[in-house]
Amino acid sequence: MKNNISTIWQELLKIFRKSFGQIFAIHLSYIAFGVILFTPLAGIIGQFLLGLSGQSVLSDLDIAYFFVTPTGMVVVILFVSLMISILVFEQASLMAVCLAAFQDKNVKIMSTLYFTVRRAKNIFLFALHLVMRVLLITLPFLAISGAVAWFLVTDYDINYYLAAKPPVFIVAATAIGFLLLFMIVLLIRKLLVWSFALPLVLFGKVSPAQAFGRSKELTQGHKQVLLFTFGIWALAAFLLSTVVLGTIQFLGSALVPLFLDSITWLVPVLGGLVTLWTLINVLLTTVSSGSFAIVLTAVYIRSETNISTSDFTTLKQHRKKQMTLRLFLLMLIAGTAAAVIVGNTLLDGVQADEDIMILAHRGAAGKAPENTIASIRQAIKDGTDWIEIDVQESRDGAVVVIHDSDFMKLAGVNMKVGDGSLKQIQKIDVGSWFAPEFFNERVPTLAEVLKEARGKSHVLIELKYYGYDQQLEQRVVDVVERLDMVDEVAIMSLKYDGIKKFRALRPDWSVGLLSSKAIGKLSDLNVDFIAINMATAKPGLIRRIHKAGKQVFVWTVNDQVSMLRMISFGVDGLITDEPALAVDVLQEYSEFTPVERLLIHTTVLLNKPIPKRIYRDQSP
Repeated sequence: MKNNISTIWQELLKIFRKSFGQIFAIHLSYIAFGVILFTPLAGIIGQFLLGLSGQSVLSDLDIAYFFVTPTGMVVVILFVSLMISILVFEQASLMAVCLAAFQDKNVKIMSTLYFTVRRAKNIFLFALHLVMRVLLITLPFLAISGAVAWFLVTDYDINYYLAAKPPVFIVAATAIGFLLLFMIVLLIRKLLVWSFALPLVLFGKVSPAQAFGRSKELTQGHKQVLLFTFGIWALAAFLLSTVVLGTIQFLGSALVPLFLDSITWLVPVLGGLVTLWTLINVLLTTVSSGSFAIVLTAVYIRSETNISTSDFTTLKQHRKKQMTLRLFLLMLIAGTAAAVIVGNTLLDGVQADEDIMILAHRGAAGKAPENTIASIRQAIKDGTDWIEIDVQESRDGAVVVIHDSDFMKLAGVNMKVGDGSLKQIQKIDVGSWFAPEFFNERVPTLAEVLKEARGKSHVLIELKYYGYDQQLEQRVVDVVERLDMVDEVAIMSLKYDGIKKFRALRPDWSVGLLSSKAIGKLSDLNVDFIAINMATAKPGLIRRIHKAGKQVFVWTVNDQVSMLRMISFGVDGLITDEPALAVDVLQEYSEFTPVERLLIHTTVLLNKPIPKRIYRDQSP
């Protein structure tokens, strides 16, 4: 076995040196094809989903609910099959190059692509068979895992389980972990058995339906070689990626400080690093895809002697050309131009607007228990512009300020907010979990919070819907108008239907949508602002929302680097558990030079993220 594996890797290096140009060109071709195909396809599927829902935008839970319906599952299967088909098409073209190289031939790129196109139907059918076989293996395990989660960790709000990690949560996580581990082991074993299915379809003239069975026969007695070979390939690909990208990050951290005094030089240097980072990523994926194709072809050739070459002879050969000085100079000029363009694009993306609002997430939740009067007072003391709070209805119709659907996370009390009266709710200690000195903190009403904030801070009220709301929108309106604080509040929710109901009640109030993931144009919604997850906050999205005349808030931003990056993206507000820190960071940013702002804008590339404080709950 050792000799077989050693020989395979020697062949891999030989073929890779010989055919790297073709492999690289094919990989770039399929990257372009994927972009060309999936950009409009994603839009078509998005419009299809919106058409089925009757909504202009689907966000968060609406998306999740759709994908667990039969129609949603069919859409997912077809979409995944198409994605896998493109990967399979690429592997097919690469394997054609590899098989030609094993026969000491150099073939034209278009010839290999044509070779693959002629087998398009069979390749897609192969991908569909592969997806269905994988689903047959994984779905039972995923269903059992879902059942375990349903029976063990759905009695209380999910934030309780994630924060407290009670024994039942550990049991559920362990059981699901073992199930998924067993599923992965079984899947790897099956994929090894099926590893010759694609070569059989391409070169053995075997139908997609029969290829998996034939592959199982061929791999008998070769499973150890396959396992070790592909295991070494996976480890090598991982180590190569880690070392190379880590080196570029180190290079950036070491090189950039040399040019801090001159933005004229800093812009192309940063642009060059970003260009290099992009190019290296493409090269790494080229090496990964190409080496996989070579390994698979080499192992297949050693196991199958009945390789059809009748169609393969149509691949046209070409002479290998050496890189000339002219080509090298052209590449150097193109690289320099790309560095300058990318650098200036980065500079153009840096926003100079310093009129940014700070929104204290559930009050100053980093210093005091969330959604309590203590956290409200702390946020005001810290100088926040807005205080963000969550509201629900009690059983007797009081509007209370609390995030979770129950009290398990905050107090270990097994009671749903909608099942308790205001009197029962306000007997519960919701402060001691944070620190002993907060033992007197109770769940406040909306009216109590508004009175505390009046004239000191604006209040952003998030409407929470857990299925037991009665007249939440109207009752919030009644409280705010009774206290004459309409100009000091804004309303938002994860649920767009709730926002539309509120908009119908009070068209002139400031309202917004809280969104983590969305299908459709957020900028087209009838809202005044959109609060987005920091992970989805990108300059392009922010510019589109601004162009539609809407503000952008981003959550939950709790460290200096993230705050500075979001400020540089041009957001209108930071939702944070640390309003005092945000005040200091905003002051620092106002004193930054253009060079320093550009550095912050590229901090993910050039700097290691600072250690983040762990918060019990950063959900919206």
